[in-house]
Amino acid sequence: MDFHYKSLEKAFTLIELLVVVALIGILAAVGIVSYSGYTKSAKQKTAELSLNTINLGLQEYKSNYGSYYTGASSCSSSSSAKIVSNVLDGQDNLTDQDFQFCISASGTNYTITAKNPTSGCEISLNQTLKVTRNNSC
Repeated sequence: MDFHYKSLEKAFTLIELLVVVALIGILAAVGIVSYSGYTKSAKQKTAELSLNTINLGLQEYKSNYGSYYTGASSCSSSSSAKIVSNVLDGQDNLTDQDFQFCISASGTNYTITAKNPTSGCEISLNQTLKVTRNNSC
């Protein structure tokens, strides 16, 4: 009896598997960096939209009381809660964001600020609706 074993099994070599794992690692690293930038940008955009919402509430507050609300001049979680209860009539929740909000007003000039205490990012909106960001954003 003559047995001929043919070694025709198809399989990946160790080198091929290492190359695939390395490529997946590179793609994952690029994806994580992109995702991190995306979430940071989304949080800043959410804060900017909240500034516009506060601005609308501030205009209504002035219409009702004759002056701009000034009870939250330094940015903190309590100032965000004060803005929600006094300017936004409790209809929005600013405290679940990464940013803290405050309003500084003097006469007809005001600035609404969103500040991220961990990154130092500050986004401001003034009475002419001009948005400014510091270098940490």
